[in-house]
Amino acid sequence: MKATFIHDHYFAYNPKNGKYYDGSGGAFTENLWNRYLAVFDFLEVVGRSSMLTSSQLVVSSSKNVNFHLIENVNGVKNLLLNKEAVKSQLKEILATTDFLIIRLPSTLGKWAFEICKRTDKKYVLEIVGDPFEAYLFHGSFLGKLIAPIEYLRLKAVVANAKSVIYVTQNKLQERYPCKNNSVGISNVRLMSQSTAGEVRNYYLKDNKKFTIGLIGTFHVKYKGHREALLALKKLIEDGFDNVILNLVGTGDSSWIKDLALKLGIANNIIIKGSLKSGNEGVIPFLDSLDLYIHPSKTEGLPRVIIEAMSRGKVCLSSDVGGTSELLDKEYLHDAGDWRKLSLQIKTIIHFSKKERISIGLENLNTSNNYLESTLQNIRRAFLNKIISDESN
Repeated sequence: MKATFIHDHYFAYNPKNGKYYDGSGGAFTENLWNRYLAVFDFLEVVGRSSMLTSSQLVVSSSKNVNFHLIENVNGVKNLLLNKEAVKSQLKEILATTDFLIIRLPSTLGKWAFEICKRTDKKYVLEIVGDPFEAYLFHGSFLGKLIAPIEYLRLKAVVANAKSVIYVTQNKLQERYPCKNNSVGISNVRLMSQSTAGEVRNYYLKDNKKFTIGLIGTFHVKYKGHREALLALKKLIEDGFDNVILNLVGTGDSSWIKDLALKLGIANNIIIKGSLKSGNEGVIPFLDSLDLYIHPSKTEGLPRVIIEAMSRGKVCLSSDVGGTSELLDKEYLHDAGDWRKLSLQIKTIIHFSKKERISIGLENLNTSNNYLESTLQNIRRAFLNKIISDESN
């Protein structure tokens, strides 16, 4: 049985080795495709074509996975100019598949769903984010105008969809309710956790520097980098000059370097760029932190916070998306409120070792609910139910 995965994500093709790469973020890898290949025999991935710009891009190619990349859909103008041509391609693709996995919000996903409604293809919608927040905090006046339009569009799509997977348990469900078959399953891929002993040992150490981490692509300006830098400046002004902020992400980070120089805090930030997933990169990075912060202005359910919690790390975050399902209110701040973030960091710095251990162990325990084995059992059962349901 063949399934087709559709999303606006960028992928790059390297003709020298015949492989496809994740164009940003590094989450669209063999590990993601294996979730679906546990149910389906073959998977076709439909996304947007991107130029191969970095040797550090993560490989997305995998056995039993084919890629169909749509050209000329970069930006609103190209999307509108090529809308009919793209829809024609999508019709051809949909005609050759047995099942559709449509990840939203995305333009390709929305158009695929419109086509899907006129056929008898079985499908599931994956709601992974909130377009209202994404456009509202995009940073442009046009984004603020588009935000309510995209909110209404997604709400209408989800309301009458036959089957929906949300990455949250409550947040996205409340804003974009589905009348029919739905379930909440995070799209985090958590294979293992730290032990309680490792958490205790880390926070019992005496470190000269207080190390903070933030993971988020540099392509966009709503992942909280500006707020993190402003919070760091305030901390330094208040005498906490031993704080180091480590930034991990893909894309051009020059604007962050410029801002750090302007704020006079360049010596207190380290831009690490992109890291490999799992034990080859992200996990050792998280293990090196005293605190993980995530002041993003829009999220579905942030995977990286769950990953940080699984390493027993103290975490602070904005209250967007489903983050309140992960962290208690005292560890959350309003999106954009860098002053409160700075105050929260100061509070964590003043915590005793015992207090940090207690928070770390509580976060470690919460992450149990997001282990891949647990989530995959729920996902597989839900997909098989759709496939076997004759009325769907």
